Amino acid sequence: MRIRNAVLVALGIGAVMYFVLGLTFPREDLHISVKAEALACVGGAMDTAHPGECASGFPITNSLVTTVIVDLLLILAVVFGIRKAQMVPRGFQNVVELVVGTFYDFAVGVDKKNVAKFFPFAATAFLLILLSNLLGLIPGAGSVGMCQPYAKAAGAGAEATHTASIYADWPLTCAAGELLVPYLRAPSADLNMTLALGLISVVLIQYFGLKALGAEYLVRFFNFKEGPMFTVIGIIELISEFIRIISFAFRLFGNIFAGEVVLVVLASLFPYMLPLPFYAFELFVAAMQAIIFSVLTLVFMSMATQAHGGGSHDDHGQEATAH
Repeated sequence: MRIRNAVLVALGIGAVMYFVLGLTFPREDLHISVKAEALACVGGAMDTAHPGECASGFPITNSLVTTVIVDLLLILAVVFGIRKAQMVPRGFQNVVELVVGTFYDFAVGVDKKNVAKFFPFAATAFLLILLSNLLGLIPGAGSVGMCQPYAKAAGAGAEATHTASIYADWPLTCAAGELLVPYLRAPSADLNMTLALGLISVVLIQYFGLKALGAEYLVRFFNFKEGPMFTVIGIIELISEFIRIISFAFRLFGNIFAGEVVLVVLASLFPYMLPLPFYAFELFVAAMQAIIFSVLTLVFMSMATQAHGGGSHDDHGQEATAH
């Protein structure tokens, strides 16, 4: 009964704000950028013909700002989570230990022997991606920003305005000849960020493989002793290692960016109540993408340490010693 009443009240307020006060987002002003947009240019100037880009200098993008915020939040979580650590965790320490402990138990199930090597990066990537995705879904992130000069918009007429919020076009509007550039953007919705994470992940996979197996690790890519078929398979394996970078990057970027676009479009049609089911789904996607990236990294790292033909290098060494 209470839930129904709350929903009815919310719908009533939304209807009044939408139809009576006219608090809507003008669809003709909808602005979606695939790439991260610059908020400032260090040692240079903004490009007025292309809002969100620097004509010169180093760009400080909205995704970079959000990444710094995420990094600071993670550092603060670690500091406050272990500053007064107790044998019986309480409060925030309990939350930190629950998240880290749950992921650690899962990592043990993937590769118990090498979990100490793989866990630090996989857990860091999980927390970084998860917090980045969730921060991008906070109301105001990606919807409130600064007005930047836009030379092309000036010719659209004096009546052309661009909203500074996807939830209302009054009184937060940009003047004619300006365009909104959001202050915050989910780092996972920036291909530069996801590509960097994918590259680091694949490089570490190769590092752990070479460290565990030595030159024997290269046999899976350059196998010329077991016939032409295995040579071709090795080449395919080598190509697949590079494809993993693209797979890591575009899977994460595509899911998060597409989710943000869906929410913005729905908010432009009817910003009250309609986006809520999709918002809940995006929360699920945000968590799942962080899990998928970190779990795949763990699995690939574990596979890289397995010797050609199965088993680890140490296992083969122990068998030789036993014989």
